[in-house]
Amino acid sequence: MDDGGHSGFGQGRGGNEGMSGAPMWQIKRKMAQYEAQRETLVQELIRENEEKKVPAEAPNVLVDAIASGLDGKTKPLVRHVLVKDLNRVAQMKGIEFPTTDIFQGKAPMGLYALFDGQSCIGTPGPVAAEYCARNLHVKVMENLVMLKQGSGTEPFIKAAIIKSFHDLDADYLAQKPEVQDGCGAAMALFIGGHIFVATLGRCTAVLAEAPQDGGRPRPHALVGGGQPQATAVAGSLGEPARKSGAGGAATLSCTPEVHGVALQHCREHPFLILGSSTMAAVLDAAKLVDFATDFSIQPRFACGELLARGLEAHAAAAATASATPQLVVAQVSFLPPKEKAPEKSTGSEPAAKKAKPGSKDGRKSMRFRHILIRTQDAPGAKQLSASAKSKAKPRAEAEGLLREALKELTKDLRVATKAPKTPNDLVVFQGKKFSELCRKLSDCPTAQKGGAMCGDLGWVNTEELSAMGGNFREKAESLTAGQWGDVCSSDQGVHLVQRVA
Repeated sequence: MDDGGHSGFGQGRGGNEGMSGAPMWQIKRKMAQYEAQRETLVQELIRENEEKKVPAEAPNVLVDAIASGLDGKTKPLVRHVLVKDLNRVAQMKGIEFPTTDIFQGKAPMGLYALFDGQSCIGTPGPVAAEYCARNLHVKVMENLVMLKQGSGTEPFIKAAIIKSFHDLDADYLAQKPEVQDGCGAAMALFIGGHIFVATLGRCTAVLAEAPQDGGRPRPHALVGGGQPQATAVAGSLGEPARKSGAGGAATLSCTPEVHGVALQHCREHPFLILGSSTMAAVLDAAKLVDFATDFSIQPRFACGELLARGLEAHAAAAATASATPQLVVAQVSFLPPKEKAPEKSTGSEPAAKKAKPGSKDGRKSMRFRHILIRTQDAPGAKQLSASAKSKAKPRAEAEGLLREALKELTKDLRVATKAPKTPNDLVVFQGKKFSELCRKLSDCPTAQKGGAMCGDLGWVNTEELSAMGGNFREKAESLTAGQWGDVCSSDQGVHLVQRVA
């Protein structure tokens, strides 16, 4: 004890104090606050971890690409790659993109590109185009990951794209120094509500934009509009002899021209087209947009039409051409915003309505009519041989017949003095023409049905759509009443489908 009679341990306060001298009730309160803060932090970490597990949505687009001039015997000079969900690929590789600015809220991401070995100074070859098609998306992901939080803005993303081309070119030259191949490129990177477009060499990219005063879409001012067709190759990937300037040859750049556009509603920006140098040589940006406009939200049909037009133009110039060129074209169709899913029932809502007539087991069902053409590559085409009108056709020919049928069906609608007001009115308006085309073209037994039932598939649910095989369900179930779908494939062939109800 000290001179005052205190032990020194309780500091003269009766033993209810801690070693710091603070009353125990204060210590307990601080401990409770600490525990609450710790619990909050733990819950935030759990929530963040759970959010990371939730996959990002895929871009709300339809995309397709078609190439021609390929004989199947030699490697193609043109290549395309369509990464429909870049976030999913990144997740499989353990890659995490930035989460701020344009990447905010797990922005949907997709990458679409084509490469053309004919867009070069030297002799065209297949090696560079094949290498770039396999590796560009990897380089883009690696450079996007390097963006720090707060750097996910348009200038930084453009810089990441340019560096991706530089890295791709450097790797190709290092790995294949003996190969003299080169290629041009056209690429589109979709991030949330933005599209970034890069072109190199004579390849082309065109964004369609609807004029404010109405009318048909035209090329966007930055992406496609006002840009003259390049007649000389100013840049390419590969071509090592022309990158070093050896022998006095002009050096080539691998730096692409990059533009970024904040997309508006699909009414203002309906689609984007990527084309090889051989497409750009015969169809300018205005023609590409104009020809594709007749196939709304139907990228497969649109690509087929553009390819057919390009081949016609090249055929007209065949007398001066040394060889038949290879062409490739891709289209990205932007869709309207998705409707929010209805909230879960709380039990107070009125009972659900009875299923529509024709629905099965109460499951959602839809009604379609269609034209089927058997194709040689369809696994189940032989099953229809007894009822089919002709032998199975090459896929390109079959798709061409369906595309011409769709033109016939929409031609009358464009010149109609009184346009149909409802989906049912549209179905009835096109009924006679559809029956004629269905009886003439379709290999399906439903083509023998009479009247309005010609080509009718009846009410089908999602399981039955899946059973059709191919991408039939993917293409058909998203249609609205009265809408014609893009080319649908099944185990029997290819289809032109309209949702009736």
